[in-house]
Amino acid sequence: MARVKDLWWTSGEPKRKTAKHPDNSGNREACRWLACWTGSDGREKTKAFRVKAHAQAHATAQEADRLRGVYVDQKRGRTTLEDYATGKWLPAQVHLRPNSADTYGSHLRTHILPMFGRRRLGELQRSDMKAFVGMLADRLAASTVHTVFAVLRSVLQSAVDDGMIPANPCARVPLPRVEPRVVVPMAAADVLALADAITGRYRVTVLLGAGLGLREGEALGLTVARVDFLRRIVRVEEQAQGGKLVPLKTKASRRRIPADDLILAEITRHMQRPRWTPGPEGVLVTNRCGRIAQRKSFNTCWREAVEEAGLPEGTRFHDLRHFYASGLIRANLNPKVVQSRLGHATMAETWDTYGHLFPDDEEAGRGAIESLLVPEQAEPGRNSTGS
Repeated sequence: MARVKDLWWTSGEPKRKTAKHPDNSGNREACRWLACWTGSDGREKTKAFRVKAHAQAHATAQEADRLRGVYVDQKRGRTTLEDYATGKWLPAQVHLRPNSADTYGSHLRTHILPMFGRRRLGELQRSDMKAFVGMLADRLAASTVHTVFAVLRSVLQSAVDDGMIPANPCARVPLPRVEPRVVVPMAAADVLALADAITGRYRVTVLLGAGLGLREGEALGLTVARVDFLRRIVRVEEQAQGGKLVPLKTKASRRRIPADDLILAEITRHMQRPRWTPGPEGVLVTNRCGRIAQRKSFNTCWREAVEEAGLPEGTRFHDLRHFYASGLIRANLNPKVVQSRLGHATMAETWDTYGHLFPDDEEAGRGAIESLLVPEQAEPGRNSTGS
C-alpha cells in the first residue's frame, strides 16, 4: 500500500522531533517526506522528497505500476550495460551455437561496449540508439549493422524482461536498408583455379562445395562413413564447429546428395594420401595436427588461395555453393529438388536466392487460357446461346 512518512516527526504521543529535523541537523534543505510502496519482490521501497505532494504522487505511481505489472525498480537501472551484458546476459545465451556465441561476444567487445559499456541501463535513450546506428553505418556494411544492432536490442530487451528498465530504447529505431545480394555464379575455370591454388590438404573441400553444395562447416565435418561409394551418395548429417562435430542448424540441412564420379574420385584420391588419414570421429578433412580443421585457420588458407587464383577479394566458400545450385538449375531440375539438395528449410529461401537463375520464356504459356475459354470445335447448327 502506497503511503507517505514524515521523517521530521514521529507518530507517537506526544510527537517529538527526530534527528532529521532541521532544528537538530541544521539542514533545512533535507528531505522531509518519505514515499513508501511495495516493490515487485514484496519488499517495501522508499524514496525521500522535500515536498509531500511529490512524495505522495511518486508512491501512488509506483504502486499503480506494480498492480499493472509494469513496475521497474529504478535502483536496478543503475547497473552499467557492461556489467549486465557480460555478467548476466551473455552467460545466459546457452541456446546459441558456438559460432553464434562467438559472433555475439565479438560484436559486444568490438562495437557495443566501447560505446555504451560504462553507461547505466536506465540512462540509455532512443536518441542514443539512433546515433549508434549512424556511427556504425559510416564504417560497416548494412547487413553487419543489422547484426550488431540485433545483439544490442537483445541485451536491452533482456533488461526489460528482468525489470531493470521500463522499455527497450532500441524499439522503432530505423536501420539502413540492406540491398539484396544478386547471386552471380562463379565460372567453372575459377572453381578449378581455386582447387589448384589452395593447399593440397584442403583441395577436396573446394570440390565438396562446388560439386555437392556443402556449406563450409559441412565440408569440414564430412566423415568417411557418410560417403557411400557404392550408391554414389553423400549423407550430410553433421558439421564442424569449434574443432568438433555438432548437429546441423536445421532439420532440412540433413540430406542425401547424389555425387558425380568426379567428386567421388577426388574424395578417393584424398583418402589414399597417407599423410591425410581420417581424423577424429572419421572426418575426411583434417588440419596439420590431424585434428578437425578450425574455420579460422581454414579461412586463412582460403583467402590466400583466392588471391593466388586471381579472384576478387571477398570471394567466399559459400560462392562454391552458388556454383552448385546454378548447375542444378542449368540441368533443368525441379525447384523442389534444388531446395532439397541445398538443404533449405523453405522453398521461399531457394526462390529468393536463385529465382533469377531459372529460365524465363516470355512466350511460355501463351494460348493456355484461350484453350480453356474457347471450345475447340462448335457444334453445327448451334450458336453460343444454345438456341
